[in-house]
Amino acid sequence: MRGLIIIFFIVTTSVFGQLTNGEKYNWDYVIKKVKESKSTTTGTREIISEISDKYDSEAEQKELIEFYKNAYDFKIVDKGILKNLIDSLAQFGLNEEIKILANETRTSIEYRLLTKKIKDFSLPDKNGNQVSLTSLNDKVVIIELWATWCGLCIREMQKVPGLKESNPNIEFYSISLDKTSDKMKKFVEKNKYDWPIVFGGDEELNKELWEYFNIVAIPKYYTVDRDGTIIDVADKLDEQFIKSLK
Repeated sequence: MRGLIIIFFIVTTSVFGQLTNGEKYNWDYVIKKVKESKSTTTGTREIISEISDKYDSEAEQKELIEFYKNAYDFKIVDKGILKNLIDSLAQFGLNEEIKILANETRTSIEYRLLTKKIKDFSLPDKNGNQVSLTSLNDKVVIIELWATWCGLCIREMQKVPGLKESNPNIEFYSISLDKTSDKMKKFVEKNKYDWPIVFGGDEELNKELWEYFNIVAIPKYYTVDRDGTIIDVADKLDEQFIKSLK
């Protein structure tokens, strides 16, 4: 198990670095480190490598978890690497305390929108018509983050027509994260999908959307009640749960 941790940190990452007053991360140092590397991926790995110089220490693993928590919203770090980091600590941490702490921290970050009021979005459908979330508030809405290049997204989306038919209380608001709306349009027309499917765009095109949802991996599903409160966050469609919504 220790070997797996070593392989992860040496191959995937390597630490962050330099704390001020022994508690807070020196973000000026982080910015400098990433800019020097000219790559958020390389820079994040180098930062993590500085922390994990003592990867066999419980204190260092706790510091890595703290780094994940504090750096997740920092725009110049690589969220994919941070996710790999916390997933590894949750599975291969030195002891149960580390694993539990990593799991709890991951949940608090990745699912922090849970119980919060959803931000209203107004995005264009395949015909360019704006569709807002608030226009659907007479039903429980499931926001779906997807893209035509995501195989799992496509497989999960095939379940939507049946779910809509089985429960008239729900509606889907599927946000495409494709680079262009043309890809979304061709896909929707080919499959004859008829619920609100809108174009959000990739991270370069719509940073606000990506930052709001902290998008790292898709598909992702946010269930929103009629009051606009997020009541569930999931990585796949829970058919039994969705059919029970009223």
